[in-house]
Amino acid sequence: MSQDIFTTRQHWWNDGLPDGVPVGSSIVITGPGGTGKPILALGFVASWIEAGGSVIVAPLQFPDPAFVNGILNDLYGLDPGAHERSLTHVALDPEADGLEQRADGQLTADLVRPDNWDRLLKTASPAVEDGPGVLLFSTALNLPLLSPSYAESLLDQFETLFDDESLTTLFCVSRSMIETRARDVESMADVLVEASVESDPKRLQLQVVRAPDVASASETIETPFAPDELATIEELADEYRVTPVQTIRDI
Repeated sequence: MSQDIFTTRQHWWNDGLPDGVPVGSSIVITGPGGTGKPILALGFVASWIEAGGSVIVAPLQFPDPAFVNGILNDLYGLDPGAHERSLTHVALDPEADGLEQRADGQLTADLVRPDNWDRLLKTASPAVEDGPGVLLFSTALNLPLLSPSYAESLLDQFETLFDDESLTTLFCVSRSMIETRARDVESMADVLVEASVESDPKRLQLQVVRAPDVASASETIETPFAPDELATIEELADEYRVTPVQTIRDI
């Protein structure tokens, strides 16, 4: 790793965190469901890749890479196909045997069981010679936390990941389900960002709630995305979203 501080290429992220964030930080984007948390996060992801970093993408409610790839390409102008060595996509499959590679090359993992997060990092972490290092990006952390058997040990696993300074983590969690556990995840993060949506016209916003080690803005930051862009992404999300709630509740 050659960088100690990472600054995105998105002006609205930089309005909220003008000096960037330390590499090795844990960042959590929180808020109710439907507030565009993955959109905000993928602006950070695109900048990370453009800066020479590598990303493990585990969007738990979007197992098809088409959703993430579409936003990276259409909103942020980053062609995922041109960055295959820097971008590893992992799909949540609660019925997988640990970490598996399908015949089509797609990685799947049972990320309800805590030890599979370690296996994911050992298997999927791309080699990094320059740039800010490895970023682990995941969404819908509330999904695996629905498991009655593994919720508490998952929280311990997330805390361990957040404490690992050799890894930068960027997680999204929704307060619309299991709010208490969502707030447990929030409390562990170095940097906490809250997403919100205003209507008439529809606007996506963020606010930095906590960033104790770096400068941050207290006001709400509005992103530049037009209402029709947000509507298109919402349709894309509805098409690709998979939430195996009952399967996870039975684990």
